[in-house]
Amino acid sequence: MVMKNVTKKIQKIPYLFLLMLFSFVTASAQKGITVRGTVLDSNGETIIGASVVLKGNNSIGTISDIDGNFVLTVPNEKSTLIVSYVGMKPQEVKVVSKGLFKVVLEDDTKQLEEVVVVGYGQQKKASGVGAITQTTGKVLERAAGISDIGAALTGNLPGVITTQSSGMPGEEEPKITIRGTSSWNNSDPLVLVDGIERPMSSVDIASVQSISVLKDASATAVYGVKGANGVILINTKRGKQGKPQVSFRTESAILSSLAERNYIDGYEYASLMNEGLANVGKAPRWSNEELEKFRTGSDPYLYPNVDWIDKVLNKNSYQTINNLSVTGGNEIVRYYVNLGYSMQTGIYKTDKSNPHNTNAKVSRYNYRSNVDINLTRDLVVELGVGGIIDDRNYPGAGAAGIFNGLRDTGPIAFPVTNPDGSISGLPTYIGSNPWGQSTQTGYSDEHLTTIQSTAGLTWDLSRLVTKGLSVKGHFSFDFYHANKALRYKEFGIKQYIGKNEQTGEDQYITHRDDKAMGYSIEQNSNRAIYMDFSVNYQRTFDKHSVAGMLLLNRRQYDNLSAGTSIMNLPYRSQGLAMRATYDYAQRYFIEFNAGYNGSENFPKGKRMGFFPAISLGWLVSGESFWKDNLVSNLKLRFSHGEVGNDQIGGDRFLYLTKMDQNWEQVYYFGQDQIRWPGIIESKIG
Repeated sequence: MVMKNVTKKIQKIPYLFLLMLFSFVTASAQKGITVRGTVLDSNGETIIGASVVLKGNNSIGTISDIDGNFVLTVPNEKSTLIVSYVGMKPQEVKVVSKGLFKVVLEDDTKQLEEVVVVGYGQQKKASGVGAITQTTGKVLERAAGISDIGAALTGNLPGVITTQSSGMPGEEEPKITIRGTSSWNNSDPLVLVDGIERPMSSVDIASVQSISVLKDASATAVYGVKGANGVILINTKRGKQGKPQVSFRTESAILSSLAERNYIDGYEYASLMNEGLANVGKAPRWSNEELEKFRTGSDPYLYPNVDWIDKVLNKNSYQTINNLSVTGGNEIVRYYVNLGYSMQTGIYKTDKSNPHNTNAKVSRYNYRSNVDINLTRDLVVELGVGGIIDDRNYPGAGAAGIFNGLRDTGPIAFPVTNPDGSISGLPTYIGSNPWGQSTQTGYSDEHLTTIQSTAGLTWDLSRLVTKGLSVKGHFSFDFYHANKALRYKEFGIKQYIGKNEQTGEDQYITHRDDKAMGYSIEQNSNRAIYMDFSVNYQRTFDKHSVAGMLLLNRRQYDNLSAGTSIMNLPYRSQGLAMRATYDYAQRYFIEFNAGYNGSENFPKGKRMGFFPAISLGWLVSGESFWKDNLVSNLKLRFSHGEVGNDQIGGDRFLYLTKMDQNWEQVYYFGQDQIRWPGIIESKIG
């Protein structure tokens, strides 16, 4: 789905109100001069709602409109305006009395330029030698009308490829690959939320502080067996010391289809049938009189001309996204809390005679809370809780059945309904009536619940042992449950064959009788437990900076609703991650990363693997001889590393001998395995 101009019309209402408010408070300045301008971002896109105020007098101000334009009356030509927008650097500009001037705001990425999130830690961006790219939640929030993080990442980060295969509410999450496909079986990157393996869809955009993408082996080696497809690190917002800050953001949008199918009408369809038959020397299927009936619609039941797209689909759907957040704290306790609600409807038309809704609709309620507590000067406790409730409604036939019917059913195949109101159809592709599929097949009612909890402890040992030494530990418990009630119904199908010549009564052929609405339940539940413990060291001696990390972790995932005993067994992974870095004078860098971990998918003696990576870097622009002002930051780097992948199919314990009793075939897999699947990568950049 994409927003069109109608979205801007809806968004324009609050801005018009604010413009009226600003015009009132600036009435006293009408005797000055009037200035006009446009506010743009670094990509040349207009910014809606940018603040424009007179420096030294905040009572004189306005905001940019839907096209990024603003008009403001200021005292004189010596006035200075301050232009600002959330997530961007403020600009001070001198007033131009004649013509239209442009103000370009740049992203406020100062903090990101200083520190970048890496695997199991943080580094100064200047000292990083891995292929890492990062963005912020503020940047993602500017993608108005998008509630899914994966969709918001589209076009925002280099090397991240997103492919969206569905626009149905609740199913918009795209497939993400990093630097292309790396495996035939599974190329999905590892996604970590606050250091815990979790689905990307379990986080609301409003709660995101930053997203880092680790793209090469030198950056992902610490994840070892899970690093071959790249890693996406999502950090949620945390509390900051200061007075409570309350933020409320709401947006509404009218969504429309990205691509509309425009099929030919019944008259043209029938005419082309005749033309095709003539090309192979056969008699026409339709007479001129019959073609005229298709064109005029004079006999819509025997000679229908149906625009199925118009009968089944609406032009637009509605979406709203709302978030309320509170953050603040003091030297002891800092907190961040976010409450969110979003709702999106589908584009299916409904039958008003139905007692139930058959259009797609998704309502989502989400909650996230992060609290940091200083128990002592050196001991900090982190507590995080997240919850998501999804309520979803879909037509019983599902999107595939409806859109297959729209694609396969011609405009002259049969009418939508018969003269008696029954649903029309043919014995061929029985039940393919698109309108019947979307409105008469019942509905499915889905309820999804996600609960996430994390506890962490950081102990700074600088005063107790040595400067720069610390230990950390984390424990998390996540639970997911989905319940789907399917009320599917097979609708009756009749074919109208005209009136009885003697009695004048309508005649039908019944191809399928109407059946009562059925009832079935599908459930899916799982839980995951994760824990880690790490020792960290970071210190600078004159021009020498050293850092190290050693981490032990373990994760257990249980499929509580598995259909077989094998799939019900716990999924377990554990291992060690290590990192050592050194830089001299912030110009010469060397970094070693490694993961030693394993998976139960492989046989004893071969379950553990060692995945090392080494990186070298040289900041050429930091040398005294570098005088090129055109290139302010030039770094050369080389890396070589190995990473693995244990997601090599949907089955488990692939090293076991298996037999298919039906086909009496035996196959072997993994008995002679000599190394882990994955990639070996060398890069110069």
